[in-house]
Amino acid sequence: MSWLSLFVFSALAATLLPGGSEVLLVAMLIEQPENGFWLWLIATSGNSLGAYVTFFMGGILALRLQRSKFQSRVKGALKSRIEGMFILSALRVDQLQSYGVWLLLLSWVPIIGDGFCLAAGYLGWPKRLCLSLIVIGKAARYALVWLFMIWA
Repeated sequence: MSWLSLFVFSALAATLLPGGSEVLLVAMLIEQPENGFWLWLIATSGNSLGAYVTFFMGGILALRLQRSKFQSRVKGALKSRIEGMFILSALRVDQLQSYGVWLLLLSWVPIIGDGFCLAAGYLGWPKRLCLSLIVIGKAARYALVWLFMIWA
């Protein structure tokens, strides 16, 4: 597998598309253990880029809702759909505000992490802080995978 494949697969796995880039990273770490740092960096970069795309999709969605001339009807219908995407037990979009931007440290968690990124963009949270926290979360996940491979 090429490093470009790892980057692209990691980026796609962080969008709303399903995918698990960890399997590819592990396979490449087994194949190329001497390149562990670079593989970690590539996977982190790709996955962070995919999360950024999801974050900006949330921002675009919020802008579209504001511009819609049928704002009240559309907003009410879409709000319930959007809230349904962000379920973490009883957690909803309006409750995300109380937890705040720090939830993005969990952006690496499968399924719900993508929802956190989308919600952050939708809610208009500060871009720099959000993107920084996303990178930290993604880097930590891939570092744990890499460390597991070293210790295994």
